[in-house]
Amino acid sequence: MKKLLLTLTLLTFLSALCNAQTFPFRTYSIEKGLSEAVVNELMQDHEGYIWVATGYGLNRFDGIQFKNYYEEDGLNSNKIYALFEGESNKIWVGTGAGVNVIEKDSIQTHPALQPLNSSTVLEIFQDNNNEFWFATDGQGVWHLDRNNKLTQYSTVNGLANDRVRDIIEDEEGTLWFGTRGGLTSLKNGNFRTYTTTNGLPDDKIRDLQLSRNDSTLWIATRGGLSHLKEGQFVNYTEEDGLINNRIQSLSTDENGNIWIGTEEGASFFENGQFSNYSVEEGLPNNIIHATLYDREQNIWFGTFGGGISMFLGEQFKNYTIENGLPTDVITSVSQDEKGNYWIGTYGGGIAKLNNGEFTVYNEENGLVDNKVYTTTYDSKNRLLVGTRWGLSIFENGSFYNYDETELPYRKIRAIEEVNAKDKYWLGTYGEGVLELKNDSFRLLSTENGLINNTVLAVEEAPDGSIWFATYGGVSKYENGEFTNYTIRDGLPSNGVLDILKANDGSLWFSTFGGIAKFEDGNFISISGQDGLPDDVCYFIVQGDDGKFWVGTNKGVVRFNYAVYRNAETEDEKNRAFKLITQNQGLIANEMNTGAGFKDRQGNLWFGSVSGLTQFNPDLEKNNNIPPKIHIEDVRIAEELVTDFGGLEVPSNERNILINFVGINFTAPEQTTYEYRLKDSGENWRQTNQREVRYSALLPGDYQFQVRAKNSEGIWSSETATLSFTVLAPFWMQWWFMLLMLLLLAGIILFVYNYYRVRKMVEIERMRVRIASDLHDDVGSSLTEIALQSDFLQTTDASEELKESVRNIGSQSRKIVSSLDDIVWSIDARNDTLGDLTDRMQDYINNILSNREVVYHFDNLDMDEKLTVPMKENLYLIFKEAINNIVKHSNATKVEVQLKTDGDYFHLIIHDNGTNISNKRKTGHGLRNMDMRAQRINATVNFKNENGFTVHVQGKHE
Repeated sequence: MKKLLLTLTLLTFLSALCNAQTFPFRTYSIEKGLSEAVVNELMQDHEGYIWVATGYGLNRFDGIQFKNYYEEDGLNSNKIYALFEGESNKIWVGTGAGVNVIEKDSIQTHPALQPLNSSTVLEIFQDNNNEFWFATDGQGVWHLDRNNKLTQYSTVNGLANDRVRDIIEDEEGTLWFGTRGGLTSLKNGNFRTYTTTNGLPDDKIRDLQLSRNDSTLWIATRGGLSHLKEGQFVNYTEEDGLINNRIQSLSTDENGNIWIGTEEGASFFENGQFSNYSVEEGLPNNIIHATLYDREQNIWFGTFGGGISMFLGEQFKNYTIENGLPTDVITSVSQDEKGNYWIGTYGGGIAKLNNGEFTVYNEENGLVDNKVYTTTYDSKNRLLVGTRWGLSIFENGSFYNYDETELPYRKIRAIEEVNAKDKYWLGTYGEGVLELKNDSFRLLSTENGLINNTVLAVEEAPDGSIWFATYGGVSKYENGEFTNYTIRDGLPSNGVLDILKANDGSLWFSTFGGIAKFEDGNFISISGQDGLPDDVCYFIVQGDDGKFWVGTNKGVVRFNYAVYRNAETEDEKNRAFKLITQNQGLIANEMNTGAGFKDRQGNLWFGSVSGLTQFNPDLEKNNNIPPKIHIEDVRIAEELVTDFGGLEVPSNERNILINFVGINFTAPEQTTYEYRLKDSGENWRQTNQREVRYSALLPGDYQFQVRAKNSEGIWSSETATLSFTVLAPFWMQWWFMLLMLLLLAGIILFVYNYYRVRKMVEIERMRVRIASDLHDDVGSSLTEIALQSDFLQTTDASEELKESVRNIGSQSRKIVSSLDDIVWSIDARNDTLGDLTDRMQDYINNILSNREVVYHFDNLDMDEKLTVPMKENLYLIFKEAINNIVKHSNATKVEVQLKTDGDYFHLIIHDNGTNISNKRKTGHGLRNMDMRAQRINATVNFKNENGFTVHVQGKHE
């Protein structure tokens, strides 16, 4: 195989040397990522991808990159022969060992197709009933119905041959099978076979196609092309212009024209005529196994050993050394009155192109120097050639050269014949400009007012003024005087390389900083900031349709000034520019200064550093098909994500890389993208890269959006989206924040309670201290007063004094008793309910010692703490009630009850007294009890049934 491929490559090179021109083909092979150079089948799916079946692996191509699939990825075999996109957008793959199905990039096997695993599947087809047919190499065809029932059909059933190469269905529902033994149809369950006896050129059929415009059945055979018309076969062979009878593949365009792949190249059948293409015209290989007409109206060829190639069209014709040029560095093009083209080269002299053949003229033929800067044909049918070493005039087959004495200024960069009879202007490199008239030269330089002595272009304006493009700006020569213009006058750069007199008479200038139009005394500058793809502009020419063509370092730019001038938006302005590069058919991207030319037929010629391109703008292909936009893959922290659903980016790995592609095969490298994160405040951003990386996104939900624009300025009809969530770190999670809030609240509560408890402890200590001080100091003093009063009563004092002393002693003892109650109430050591009940019992036993007292303490927690107000007021209410009994009742029995009922407490004091006085009902004591009850948010009720009852009720704290 390697020896065969090497032989084919050598033949390709030798054939190309014999041809004067080549058409451009863009080729992709192993070095570009294709798994193998032997291609068996091509298919484009609904998403725009092109699938390539090879002898070693399956490939998916997006215009820039190949994605490869092999056995280790799940394929039954690396030998791929058939491709088909079925319903649900599944890709069916016919291999050397059965069938695989690819769905969402996952390779699977169909359980019902296990019997095919030993077969080489050459074609897969889905009919109008959504049922599948599989053509095999030796086992006939297999039919998979909607119930997954598999049925085999062979010669026994009526097939012409069990080696089936293709299957197709016509508008009437007839299935057609191309076999090694003829053409077989299946209609209403009946097989019918057509062979050479029925008019086919050969029984070995390789491909079948239906015309897109009229559904004509076309048949590729090993003996030529055939189509079935009104029951008759119409055949075309090499005698009719077909490049070769051994046809491998067919494709049809939207007009019903046929592209034919053969073993000796490709043919295009249009209006009954064949146009042929082989390695001589630029094909990488003559043996074409597969053809594909894609959605952008490009034709692709899958070859045996040359990979895949896209034909870029006949609008381009390229010439290089291999086609007969003396060198590939092209400096100028001109045309004589007979239609011959004269091409100036740097280092190879000049070449005449006539009827596809080159004739070279150099120093050996009398040219003054092989390093040619410029050529022009004058009104006398003479060719004037400016070189690095002087001026040559070619006339009647010979050169006339000016010697150094006649023309001491040798580097002639530009020549312009003006309307004045026998008058020329010559631009030189470093010496200024020369006026040639009547075979005499006159030099004008910076000393005469020229802005710079390096002059690269000369042009006569409609008003007769002469304009010079120099390295220092532009000079206009009129009435013997120079007027100079620089960047201060609006030029985009002072380095001016070319001048064009446009169809409307206006002057255009190409510079190192863009292009400019001189209008109404001012320059209108157009540069990269205005949408021009490159600022370095070597030449500018205008087509018959008024569009400008600008040679740059990146290719040739088509510039529609009318669209640019009337554009209202930035996007409309950008659509005025279209960049054509080597990928679209140019021989090279880097053009040469002044090497643009338009011939009398309207063709444009572009001279570059690597050859010459002839371009027919009437055949220019415009791609108005919107690119298909897809998100290819996503990586988080460089780890590939396989499932985009519910995508989450960890908080510690906030590095997300998104790869996308806008599928556009016409000019894939010129696809422009716009992307943004929706609702994040980010505006649309443009890029020519196919990936975007975000490395520091804040936590939250995001939706990434991207869309694509092709080289014609057509945006994708859809926007690809990717939704993902950047997780917050644990310290930003809601549960953590809640936990922190609870913790903060707990700390605040702890601090508050700490200080509150400490304050309460301090208060209790103070209460204890005050109680102790009152008891020890005040109480002892009052007791001493009482004892002194008792002593004084034993003396011989008068009765009046003794009575006074007795009152003092009695009052002192009352104060001591009251003080004892106060000390008891403020002493923190007496704050429990048990302390209260003990105090109550002590008091009643002391006051009512001669009466029966019954206590009822129900449901009480004797260790329960009471507040000072609660303890004090309850006790004083109790004490007041007992004192009332002592003072106003003849009761013999007293009942005291203290109990709790849920959140409420009850203090009930009942006596069985019968002599209830009005004072007891309305006295000052009852009002005191009611006042003290209000202080603890309690109520007090008095009843005089069966004695007298005091009932205090309130909510205990």
